[in-house]
Amino acid sequence: MKARFFSIMVALFSMALFSNSSEGPNEIMYWNTGTQLTLADFKGQPDYTDPYSIAMTYSGLLLYTECDEYLLKYEIDAYFDKDESWVKLEARTPYHLKHEQLHFDITELYTRRLKAALANETFYCGEEERFNRFVDDFLSQWQTEQHHYDLETGYSNHRPQQTEWEYKIALELSMHPKEHEHHHHEEHHSHSSFGE
Repeated sequence: MKARFFSIMVALFSMALFSNSSEGPNEIMYWNTGTQLTLADFKGQPDYTDPYSIAMTYSGLLLYTECDEYLLKYEIDAYFDKDESWVKLEARTPYHLKHEQLHFDITELYTRRLKAALANETFYCGEEERFNRFVDDFLSQWQTEQHHYDLETGYSNHRPQQTEWEYKIALELSMHPKEHEHHHHEEHHSHSSFGE
């Protein structure tokens, strides 16, 4: 279990591409204070062709934009895709679950950071390209943070570093309080899959 496979995919998707073909939309959950992932949330089919990956967390940012009285309005939320996330038998432990939870927590942290940065900007209707470039910069930082997390914790193998990251992310989340926890629209998706 020393060598681990890292997989990352980040892109904007429409709701149609987010579906499991004709089965309908995937089952997702939004990040919520006090709600932790459980092993039952990992409903995806494990990749048994890769002996190094023992778990995959598929989390991302849902981004909805609309034009309202000349201004570009937006909603952004962190989500976890239950149907794409999976855990192999050897990783079905509380310790590994904590590692996967932190991937989701990092996604929430970057959602909050992005919202805070956007609050200092004004985007007018027709400036979607500038808005998307602004968001893409944060997505790049988010990818880098997720990658550093896996590397520094050895994909959960380095317990002291794992504990340090848990403290660091909990502290940062407490310093960036969540604004609200309601969800209405789902238009664009950016996601990452992180495996160990």
